[in-house]
Amino acid sequence: MDEAWSACDLEDCRGVRVDDFDRCLAHLEPAQQDEYFAGLSLGAEVDLRGTELSRTLVERLVDAVGSIDGRRAEFGRAEFAGTVFREFADFGGVTFFDGDFEGAWFGTDVSFDKADFRDSASFLRCQFEGRTSFEGVVFEEITFEDANFVGDTRFDRAVFKGGDFTNTRFDGRVSFGKVKFAGDVSFTHGFPEDVSFDEAEFAGEAGFSLVRFDGRSTFSRAKFAAGATFGGATFDDHAWFDDARFDGEMTFEDVKFHSEVSFEGAVFTVAERFGPVTAERLIFGRATFRRRMIIDARAPKVDCTHTRFEEGVTLNLGRHSSADLERTFFGKASTVIGASVASVAGTDVADLVFTDVGLAHCRFAGAHHLDKLRLEGDCRFATYRKRQVLAEERAWRADRDASVGPRRIGDLYRQLRKAQEDSKNEPGAADFYYGEMEMRRHSPVTPWSERVILYLYWLISGYGLRALRALATLAVLIAVVTVAFTAAGFKGNPGFGETLIYVAQSTVSLETKLASLPKDLTPSGEVMRLVMRVLGPLLLGLTLLAVRNRVKR
Repeated sequence: MDEAWSACDLEDCRGVRVDDFDRCLAHLEPAQQDEYFAGLSLGAEVDLRGTELSRTLVERLVDAVGSIDGRRAEFGRAEFAGTVFREFADFGGVTFFDGDFEGAWFGTDVSFDKADFRDSASFLRCQFEGRTSFEGVVFEEITFEDANFVGDTRFDRAVFKGGDFTNTRFDGRVSFGKVKFAGDVSFTHGFPEDVSFDEAEFAGEAGFSLVRFDGRSTFSRAKFAAGATFGGATFDDHAWFDDARFDGEMTFEDVKFHSEVSFEGAVFTVAERFGPVTAERLIFGRATFRRRMIIDARAPKVDCTHTRFEEGVTLNLGRHSSADLERTFFGKASTVIGASVASVAGTDVADLVFTDVGLAHCRFAGAHHLDKLRLEGDCRFATYRKRQVLAEERAWRADRDASVGPRRIGDLYRQLRKAQEDSKNEPGAADFYYGEMEMRRHSPVTPWSERVILYLYWLISGYGLRALRALATLAVLIAVVTVAFTAAGFKGNPGFGETLIYVAQSTVSLETKLASLPKDLTPSGEVMRLVMRVLGPLLLGLTLLAVRNRVKR
């Protein structure tokens, strides 16, 4: 076969000839191999291109370039292009001043743990069939372009002063834990199994655009000093960026998280946009955003508990998303669009705007400055007997021993009523006024006399908000008084119809002109007429007030 070097004389062997011999190292006689190894020393240059090296030959080779005290081994220029390692190869702790493994084939496990590649090194188009370990390795300038790692691979605590992973294939699990990338690095092919970049440090640009992560992906406590690009990436399993730090621009545009993704405790220093992304669950708990942020996401669950938006945020979430904003910090004016909100407990909502937000299950107890919360568009609350109610009231009606009782719920209604009034939503404000009065009526701390008044106010007119109830009360009152007038109101015996007209006219303080009615009233009749002239206009007024509260804008 044609090679770029003088090949071994044996048929079908492509190993390079050892100097002064006509065969490769693997096919030399034992004495000749002894002679070759004896000629090597610390820092020796070796050329074993295309040679098939056994475990024993690798061990003897490393020993031959070792120091006298055995504490280190160093190669000068080491040429292993196309070399075949069918057995375990251990280059742990070895220093390579110029290492070329282009096209090498490692048939089983290989270790380069704590090795040091001082100058450029190449693993271009290498094939790693077994477990591969580069833990603690220092790479001055390295390329793994078009390399294929079939088994599990570890680069933990390695240092890449320059590295190229273009089209590098990883078929097994991969770990880059505590790795330091001093320059730009880009991964283009994807990770079929679990991959870890925990505590990795990226000093330059980190590129993961269009990469597919089939297994679990962890970037916990990773540091991105420059840009981090994940545009168009796909995560099929859980992804963790917990306590990661993004000090440069970052891109998560059109990223698909098919499972849960967590940025809990992450810090975003200069980023101003996140998304659009999709996820099953999106977690920003304890995260900090230093700049004003736009988050565009579609996820059933969005967790922003204890999150800090120091310059404000626009949370653009889908109508099928549920956002938890418990103890969230909004440093400046912020907007939540489209989502359902689960809780704002412990959150200062003075600078917060809800637009087209679902609030049916939102817990407001413990929130600050609820009266300054702005509600715009179609903000939907829960309903109870055709009125808008808070989730706290529904919970209290289901369990009278609920943690949030009527007094606190009444305070919530009072503050949110002002927010509705400021938003020019009078019908919504009316519902919250009704809820406030309901809670006062049911509160055990309300004096009994006030509760009686509130009960009557509710009974006859629904707190001035139920027009039909007020009209019905007026009709019943007119009917009862008419019967009483017929029996004992006049000094005479008028007909029922004339009496009904008289009572109705008394309701609006009109004098009757019916000649058939007696002119003189009994003392009881005078009292009943006085009652009608007081209660009639009152009930009519409550009716008009209820109509006004429902139609006013």
